[in-house]
Order: sequence, then C-alpha cells, then structure tokens
Amino acid sequence: MAAAAGRSGPPILPLARESAHYTWSMAEPATRSPAGDDAPPYDPVAVDRAYLHERARRRARIERSRARRRAALRFWLVLACLLAVSVMLTLTIWREVERLFGL
Repeated sequence: MAAAAGRSGPPILPLARESAHYTWSMAEPATRSPAGDDAPPYDPVAVDRAYLHERARRRARIERSRARRRAALRFWLVLACLLAVSVMLTLTIWREVERLFGL
C-alpha cells in the first residue's frame, strides 16, 4: 500500500523475456571502405550533357516569363479595346435615343 500511495493506475510490470528478444543481438559496426587517393572518373560527355540540360532549363524559364508578360499585355489590350467599344456603343445609343425622343 505504501508503494502505491503516490501513484494511480495499474502497477508497472517488468517486460517479458519473449518481448525483448530483439535486443539480444547487437548490430555490427559499419565497415569502413579504404579511402582511395584516386579521384572519381571524369566523364566529359556527362559534363557537356549537364551543361546543355541547364542551358535548356534556363532558356525554358526565360521563355515562360516572356510568355507570361505577353499574356498580361494581351489581357490589358483586350480589356482596353472592350472598354473603348463599350464606351463607343454607349455614346451611339445615347445619341440615337436623343434623336428619336427629342431629348
């Protein structure tokens, strides 16, 4: 009773030996490969290919930004044309209404 005076809940039981069997064997340390003084092989074709790939990516990124700017310009031009046509149509209708009804 004295051991359970400060705690609530079920008592803590020790782990069964069957549930802790995975700790019996330890992992072996990783083997170290001998460090060689020779440099990795140099492949000029791979370097050229990577250079061309980066140039193509840069070119595509620039082209996307140009296309985005052109699309924004087209949007504003079409919007301005529609606004001009609607103002022109409104003024024409207003003149016709004045002429027909003598306002």
